[in-house]
Amino acid sequence: MPETVDEARALRVWADAQDDAPRPATVNQLARHLEYLAVTLPRQTADDETGEKRTAVYARLLGGYPNDALAFMSRKACETLNWFPTPKQCLDILATYRAPATEKEQALTLCHRFWQGRFEDFITLLKAGTATQDDVDAVPMQWRKIAMERGHLRWIEEEKRYVIRRPVIAEAAE
Repeated sequence: MPETVDEARALRVWADAQDDAPRPATVNQLARHLEYLAVTLPRQTADDETGEKRTAVYARLLGGYPNDALAFMSRKACETLNWFPTPKQCLDILATYRAPATEKEQALTLCHRFWQGRFEDFITLLKAGTATQDDVDAVPMQWRKIAMERGHLRWIEEEKRYVIRRPVIAEAAE
């Protein structure tokens, strides 16, 4: 978790530079998963030509999936099916796969948590009445707009800025 604004910004820059697109499994990885299924689950026998055509269909349909997704599919098929899965069964299982968060997603989540914490600290200062105008001027415009919507700030048109809304104190009747 970043501890400073500079760390949060640097982490964001790093995260934005990451390519988190899933990499398709290699042909060898796909072949290992299909072999695993073949030795684990019974299947209809076929001649060599039919077997090659069948393998080509599986390769074409499953070839774009990442290795982790194919491993998930193989495990689930072995846990839930009695026979070697059809291509549709493989695709149905793959549709339920949820990839773990990538490093990029994790970094962006940490950045979000950091900025959310800073925003909550800002609102707490406003609620406590300890915020200064410098505090208000230092935060992003979106935070000021939200604080205004929550009744903590007001917009001064002549000055083109948000200022702290001070509570009105009624004078006690004498």
